Amino acid sequence: MKNYLFLTNDGFTYDKGKKETNNFQLLGTGAGDNIFEAFNNFKHNQSYLLAYDFKNIMAVEYRGDFITNLKL
Repeated sequence: MKNYLFLTNDGFTYDKGKKETNNFQLLGTGAGDNIFEAFNNFKHNQSYLLAYDFKNIMAVEYRGDFITNLKL
């Protein structure tokens, strides 16, 4: 089974200086034998997102552990 992150670049956020910046938003994860099964799994597990108007959703397959607490 493969694991995917589902993201969108719809929308924006603010940095610490309150400047508007484009961003990617992590919508959730999904698992399946292929990307389409994983997307259906994602939609089922995060069904509350169906009430939102995201148009541009991307998927990235991930393997192994996540790296956390990175700073620029």
